[in-house]
Amino acid sequence: MDIKMIEADPLAESMQRMVQEHLADMAPTAPEESRHAMDATGLADPCVSLFQMRVGESIIGMGGFKDLGDSVAELKSMRVSPEFRGRGLGRRLLDELIGTAAQRGFTQLCLETGTHEYFTAARAMYQAAGFTPCPPFGGYQLDENSVYYRLQLA
Repeated sequence: MDIKMIEADPLAESMQRMVQEHLADMAPTAPEESRHAMDATGLADPCVSLFQMRVGESIIGMGGFKDLGDSVAELKSMRVSPEFRGRGLGRRLLDELIGTAAQRGFTQLCLETGTHEYFTAARAMYQAAGFTPCPPFGGYQLDENSVYYRLQLA
């Protein structure tokens, strides 16, 4: 499978389905005030770098990071389409994002993810990649529906 990662415009028609599916998947996992997935407008913020994972012309995944200042970025909107899960593509996407964040000068990558069972595989993947639990960062507050991680970048 020839997979490519390219920077993406979240407002482009080609990305709309992926962003909407991501938001729809997040909806049943926590109350609205505890869901932190960004919509297309939020992902279009100049502080956010969003990437798409493609096979040919098909977008099969996305992920990005948001510049929080002080060389810290927050991982955002990690997603692999359900029909492509279980093939290591989430980890490949994560590794690409970690490498790109490091190349762009970030020294720390943080993330917030859910505590719902839906996020069990994601939490295991983040931990296997070296992310360690941390207190809430940025504007986050303690929330029983969220867990926070960070990774020091070389």
